[in-house]
Amino acid sequence: MNHIRILFLLMMVSCFSCRQSQLSSLKVKNLTCEHAANPLGIETSSPALAWQIFSDSRNVLQKAYQILVAGSLEQLDENVGDCWNTGKISSDNSIQVFYEGKPLQPTVTYYWKVKVWDNRGNESDWSEPQIWQMGLLSAGDWSNAQWIALQEQSADQRIVPGIHGAGKPELGDMKNILPIFRREFQVEKPLKKATAFVSGLGHFEMYLNGKKAGDHFLDPGWTNYEKYALYETFDITSYLNEGANACGIMLGNGFYHTPRERYRKCVVSYGYPKTVCKIIFEYADGSKTELVTNDSWKTTSSPITFSSIYGGESYDARLEQEGWDQAGFDDSRWQQALKVDGPPELRSQTATPLKIMESFEPKNIFQSKTGEWVYDLGQNASGIIRLSVKAAKGQSIQVFPGELIDNDSAVTQRASGVRFGSNTLRQDVARKVGKPDSPTTVSVI
Repeated sequence: MNHIRILFLLMMVSCFSCRQSQLSSLKVKNLTCEHAANPLGIETSSPALAWQIFSDSRNVLQKAYQILVAGSLEQLDENVGDCWNTGKISSDNSIQVFYEGKPLQPTVTYYWKVKVWDNRGNESDWSEPQIWQMGLLSAGDWSNAQWIALQEQSADQRIVPGIHGAGKPELGDMKNILPIFRREFQVEKPLKKATAFVSGLGHFEMYLNGKKAGDHFLDPGWTNYEKYALYETFDITSYLNEGANACGIMLGNGFYHTPRERYRKCVVSYGYPKTVCKIIFEYADGSKTELVTNDSWKTTSSPITFSSIYGGESYDARLEQEGWDQAGFDDSRWQQALKVDGPPELRSQTATPLKIMESFEPKNIFQSKTGEWVYDLGQNASGIIRLSVKAAKGQSIQVFPGELIDNDSAVTQRASGVRFGSNTLRQDVARKVGKPDSPTTVSVI
């Protein structure tokens, strides 16, 4: 009889251990809001939430879920869903679960988590907390932020829609000045969070205290600029210091403005490059302040002396101004930014941004019969060249891409269009960039 009791107890312990094992193995991971992890700049009033369940057992299905959404991480940690608490919902749905809580407010960060029950009666722990941050939901949410520029283009210089080819000679070369902007500001008390909402046309890069914000390239995406433009949202808290800080913005033409110089597919101009920005500072004491673009910002020309989405870029390192995007820089020779008009509407950029996903080393490096240095990357790719050189001041170095090599083992662009690296063009660029007139040429295939 004692043997039977012991065996029964062992079976009970085994069942309990098995139950505990199943319970501990049920987990909720990979939470997304609007199909992204911890997204910023959400503009919909009912974001779509989703998650995945994981278990060590087979044939485990979700039978119910509960979502908590809170206005602070502290409340969420206490299992308080002051914005939305679904309670236990009997459902196997784990995608496209639309938020139905309190109205969402612009620029506010929301914290959320999920737990589930499976078809074996097991209840998971709460998932790790996740966030989403709302964007600027209306024109009024931009406060007094204004589009600013270095130059203002007259209405008769606009070319919309674009013209195939070079267009009429009377348009001139349409070459413009590529600007940089700066503004210093103070962070005078402990900072909880700082968020930048920024657009720059055609493309922009933002810098805080000498560091580039985010890891994106070619922001924002291309749109019909007569109707709207996109803005990007950055959490810039980690870039800022208590005390003096500086914000810098650099602009490129992109598809917003196409100069009629070098190789081109079409000519279009919605205007000269411009930017708009709003930064919100949230402090540990609960207060908030803002910094917006206006004519208090300073601007000047950048070291980029030419920029074309089709014809490449010229960069004159002699024009660099060290520390231009840092506090304490002397910008007394810079001019006040111009307040200009921009696209009638701004929308949050929600598409996956361009980033560096892979780096390639040259498979072969050789010199062509015409004296060019050729770097063969081993495949056809769209990318950004990283080149380190030591040269005399004013030395011109040209880099141009192609898909094929010709009989002289030099890179040719005949498969992709008129060759950017023609001798006439090389001499023209050399004269404009500086002495000597015999530039070093690097080709990339």
